[in-house]
Amino acid sequence: MRRLRNDRAKQGALTLGTVAPEGASAGGRPITPLAAMTLVLVFPRRTFERLRERPHWLLPLAFVGGASLLSAVYAVRGGFMAGFFGSMGLRSGWDPARIESGFLASAVLVAIVVVPLVTLLEALFFKLAGTLFGGRARFRVVFSAVAYASVPAGIGALLFAALLPITKSVTVGANLSFLIDPATRPGLWSLVRQVDLFAVWFFLLLGIAAEPIFLLTRRRARLAAALFAAIYVAVMAMFGIGDAEGMADPYEQWLIRETPEAAIHYPPEVPSGALDEVSAAVAAARARAVDLTGADIEGRIDCYVYPSVDDKVAITDDGGLAHGVEWAGAVHVAWTEGAEVALTRELMKVIALRTLGNVYNPLVVDGLVIYAGGRWDGGSVVERAAELREAGTLPAIGDLLEPPTYRRLPRERAGPAAGAFVAFLLDELGTAGYRDLHSSAGEAVSLRRALEEAIGDSLPAIERRWLMFLENAAGERDEGGP
Repeated sequence: MRRLRNDRAKQGALTLGTVAPEGASAGGRPITPLAAMTLVLVFPRRTFERLRERPHWLLPLAFVGGASLLSAVYAVRGGFMAGFFGSMGLRSGWDPARIESGFLASAVLVAIVVVPLVTLLEALFFKLAGTLFGGRARFRVVFSAVAYASVPAGIGALLFAALLPITKSVTVGANLSFLIDPATRPGLWSLVRQVDLFAVWFFLLLGIAAEPIFLLTRRRARLAAALFAAIYVAVMAMFGIGDAEGMADPYEQWLIRETPEAAIHYPPEVPSGALDEVSAAVAAARARAVDLTGADIEGRIDCYVYPSVDDKVAITDDGGLAHGVEWAGAVHVAWTEGAEVALTRELMKVIALRTLGNVYNPLVVDGLVIYAGGRWDGGSVVERAAELREAGTLPAIGDLLEPPTYRRLPRERAGPAAGAFVAFLLDELGTAGYRDLHSSAGEAVSLRRALEEAIGDSLPAIERRWLMFLENAAGERDEGGP
């Protein structure tokens, strides 16, 4: 009997001294995701203790991703990013509506893919920091803690959207980056930008979580969180330096020369002689556009002049000598060798689309702008097409008319052929007839049918007449004619 009582006493002592296993619930029922979302903000330590017992993360990830998406959609649909899209479109040549669509698509990608991926990377670094200080925890527990500690990021995104009608700016944040010029101190600006109110809140929650999650002493837990915060801020600041360029106006220090044909924008280092050449080229290109289209062009063109192609790429991300922005009536040009031809082509594209309307068929647009440029590979466009004819490599007219086959043709053959064909059309129809053909090509009519109706002949007969036009051009060249 005495032995039985002793065995029961030992069993009770062992029971009282036993620590609950990690997967068991020592504090009652497991905490629900919705309760954890709320309680992590007011009772963080107790919440993380319960999450160690039974980790989960889907709801906080959905909240942060959804908040970022909602914030982005509201900023776009509310018109708060119209200036940003317009500035990007003016530099790149893209339609602002296209940029807006791309931004919204990227916002969806961020919500669905980037937010979980970033949380995963944060959890990896947080687990590494905890392990370095002697902590031990399953990765799913660490991931759950980081997910719930990220709830302030979702709150910050919603608050950002709510304050947009007051701030009127998508660059305003809960940090002191507005005190630093991003153009002169991009590194410091990016560093300060990472340490905002909600990032600090995130780090504090992780500092509290480290103790129950990794079973560390308070001091070691705070050191682990501090190490993670230092790594996080350093990495994010490094990647954020590139954003500093997007915050500054690249044309802030530029000057403007006004001419009857254009407003020429240029940096101070562009010499006066180059500006004279640009002014003359713009005037000549505009006059040529009037001659070829017969249209009276209203308004001036905005011409942005860069000292080199590298300078142009740094601002516009376009490596060509020139590119036009049809919707804005503007053209960008790097004023180097060969730039005059490129400028004439792009100006013609901008002017033609403004006066004649947009056309889906690439032959019509390419042919007009290439012929307007006048030159191809050191000679005239028509001469180069005549050489292709003599060599037997001139594309057939059927290949030029169909957009899919035209785009597959090598540029060195398609370009002069298209330009020479437009020269032939202008010779056959005159400017008024060509304008009518251009309008017909912009409607739901095949270009082949529009050609046959405009010239009054079948397509094979039109091709024979075009080849005769090129043969005559070759003969004039051989005789030393123009």
